Amino acid sequence: MKRRCLKKTYSCLLASAMVLTMFPTFGTSVHAEDNQSPTKEQFSTVEELKNYDTNDNDGVKNPAKVYFGNNNQQWWIAGSQSNNSLTLFSASSMGDGVQFESNYMANKTYDDKWNCTYPDGEPAEVFPNHYGASYIRNVTLKEMETSFFTGSEQALINETTIYTDDTKNNSVYSTTDKLYFAYGDQEDYNHITVGKNSANDLNDGLRIDPSYWGESVLELFWIRSPFVSNDDPNDGSNVLTAWPSKNYPAFNGAQTNNDSLENIRPAFELNSSTILFASDVPSATSTGNLTLQDTDGDGAFTLRYDASKYSKNLGSAVISYDDSKVILTDVPNGTYLVAQNSNGAYAKQITNETEVSASGMNLDSFANCKIWLETTNTANRITYAALAEKEQETAVNIVAGAGLNITSENGVQEVVPNTAITDIIVEAVDGYFLPDGYEDSIQGLNGLTVTNITKNGFTISGTPASDVNITLPPATKVVYSMLLSGDGTFTGTCVGYQPITAKEFTITNSGNVDLENVDISITGTDKDKFELSGDGTTTIQPNGTLKVAVAPKDSLATGVYQAMLTVTAANAQTATMELQFTVNEHDYVAVVTPPNCTEKGYTTYTCRNCGYSYRGNEVDELGHTWGEWKVIKEATTIETGIKERVCERCDDKETAVISMISDKEQPTASTKPDTAVKTGDSTNILLWSMVAVISLAGVMTALFFKRRRSR
Repeated sequence: MKRRCLKKTYSCLLASAMVLTMFPTFGTSVHAEDNQSPTKEQFSTVEELKNYDTNDNDGVKNPAKVYFGNNNQQWWIAGSQSNNSLTLFSASSMGDGVQFESNYMANKTYDDKWNCTYPDGEPAEVFPNHYGASYIRNVTLKEMETSFFTGSEQALINETTIYTDDTKNNSVYSTTDKLYFAYGDQEDYNHITVGKNSANDLNDGLRIDPSYWGESVLELFWIRSPFVSNDDPNDGSNVLTAWPSKNYPAFNGAQTNNDSLENIRPAFELNSSTILFASDVPSATSTGNLTLQDTDGDGAFTLRYDASKYSKNLGSAVISYDDSKVILTDVPNGTYLVAQNSNGAYAKQITNETEVSASGMNLDSFANCKIWLETTNTANRITYAALAEKEQETAVNIVAGAGLNITSENGVQEVVPNTAITDIIVEAVDGYFLPDGYEDSIQGLNGLTVTNITKNGFTISGTPASDVNITLPPATKVVYSMLLSGDGTFTGTCVGYQPITAKEFTITNSGNVDLENVDISITGTDKDKFELSGDGTTTIQPNGTLKVAVAPKDSLATGVYQAMLTVTAANAQTATMELQFTVNEHDYVAVVTPPNCTEKGYTTYTCRNCGYSYRGNEVDELGHTWGEWKVIKEATTIETGIKERVCERCDDKETAVISMISDKEQPTASTKPDTAVKTGDSTNILLWSMVAVISLAGVMTALFFKRRRSR
C-alpha cells in the first residue's frame, strides 16, 4: 500500500482505531498477594531478564520493559542472543516526522563512508531506499546516540552487525551500528525482527509481534527493509514502514522523501555484564516510599548495576537471622537502603547507621523482602547497587581425620549466629598419637578454641564467627622404620691394587619413635674380606641418622668377594645392603713405539681391566743419516759462508760455517781471472778492454794469413 493510499483512508481508520485502542491487549501486573516474595514482575535477576521476550507466537506471553536513556524512555526486551546482552526495542517513538532520505528519486553512487560490507564486492550504485546509504542511518541515528544517551549509557550499548537486502543489486549487505532499525519481510507482516540475523535468512532475528508495535495507525515507524512495488520492481524510492494497529497490523510502502515523515523506533544491544538486577521501583532519591513511575500497570524495570564492577564501595548489608534488622558495615553516608516486597518498596538514606530495624523502614519484618544498597549518579543515569545477604545459621561440620574419633558424635551442628557450639571431643584411636603442635592449625579457626590437649586427644569449643567446615588432620600412627642407603658395589681392580677408598653408608630412622639397640655388622660368606668402621651409637631418634664406612681389605687374591652390610634394631625390621668387590688378573695390551733418530723405542703394556700400565723392551735411538753438504752462502775474503746438510730419515738439518778466503788463495790474471766485477772499479774494466782488443787483433791477423795461404 502506498503512502498516498494511506492518507485517503486515515479518516475511517482513525475512528476504528480509537474504538479498538480503548482496550489494551496486555498489561503487566507488578503487585502480588500480600506476604508473598517479590514476583519477577517486581524484581528480576539478569538471568530472569533474559527470559523476557516479545514473541507471542510460541504460545507464551512474557513481555517486559526497561527504562534507558532520556525522558525515562521505555524499551521492550526482545530477548537475548548472547550470555551478556539484552536486545531492546523502543516501546514508543523517539522522534516523529523524520524523513528516510531526502534524495528519493535518484540512484546513489556507492560511497565507502557508508561502511557497508558486501560479500562479493561493492556495487557501483544503489537505490534511494538503500538503508546503509540513508540519511536517517548515517546522520539521524548517529546524532541520537550522543543526544539521547549519556556517556555511561553509550558505553553500555554494544555494536550490532545486521544484514539487509539491496534490491537494485539483488544482493545482501551488512552494517554495524549501535542504533539500528528493525527488519520486516514484505511478504509476512505478522512480525518484525531485531538483533543479529544472517545473510541467508534476514528474518531470523528476535521476533517482535504486532502487540508491541503500538496501537495507533497514525504512528507508523520506519524499518530498514526496502519496499518492492508490484507495479514497478525497478522503483527504488520506497521503504517499508510498520503500521501499528491493535487488530490489523500491516506494512506500508512509504517514499523516502519529505512527504513521508514517519516515527523512529530503533533497537540496540544492551551489555548486561554489569547489571546486577532490575526492579519496578525507581531509583531512591529520598527517604520514604518508592512508587511506580507509571501507575497504569504498564511500567518498566529500573536497572541496577553491580557496584563492585564499577569499583563503587557501598559497604555491606546483612539481614539478621530473625529478619528483624539489617546489619550495615562500612556503608558510606548518603547511600540508600531499599527494602521491597509485594506491597511496595521503602528507602532509607544511611547516615552513620550500623543497623536498621524492620520497624525503621515501616515493616514488621524483613521476611520476604528484597533488600539492597544503592546510590545513583543522576548525571550519568546509572544506579549502582549491592544486594544484602541473609545471615544464616552457622553450619558446623568437623570430620575426623585418620586415627581420630569424635567420641561425642556431634561433629555436625547447626548453630544460631553468635551461639556457642556443643563441645566436640576428639580422641586418637589405638596405634595413633597426636604429635606436638597438632592443635596449632585448629586453634582460633573461625572463632573456635582447642583445650584439654594430650597425646591422645583434645576438646573443640567456642562460638564460631562463620561456617565451620574442617577435616581434622590425620593423627600420627606409631611407625618403626629404618632406611639403609649407600652403594655397596666397589669398582673392580687387579691384583697388586692399592688400598681401596671406603664407602659411606647412612642408617636413617624414618619412623616416628626412637630406634633402639641398633647393631651394625658384616655378614655373609666373605664377611672377613671387608672392614667396618663407625661410631658406636645404638639409639637413633626420629629423622636421625647414623653413618658407617666399609672398605675391602688389602692384598686380596683374584676372585669375586660378596658379603652383606646388616643393620638390626630392637623395634624395626632388619635392613641390609649387598657388598661386592672383584679382583682380576692383569690383562695387558701391548703398544709398540718405534725408535727414531733421537729417541729410543719402547713397548707400552696397559691392563685392560684396571688401566695400570708400564714400559719395556727399549731400543736404542737410530741416529741421523746425513746427506751431502750444500753451500747456502759462498765465503769471500771479507765474509764467511754457510753450508747445510739434511738427515735422510727425519729431515733434521745441520749447518756449518765456511771460512773466509785469504789473499793468497786469489787467482792470477794468467791462470784464473777474477769473474767478480765490482761496481766502480775502473782498473778491471780497462784491463778487460785491452785484453779484448788484443784478442780481436790476433783473430783478424790469423784470418788474414790463412786467406793468403789459400791463394
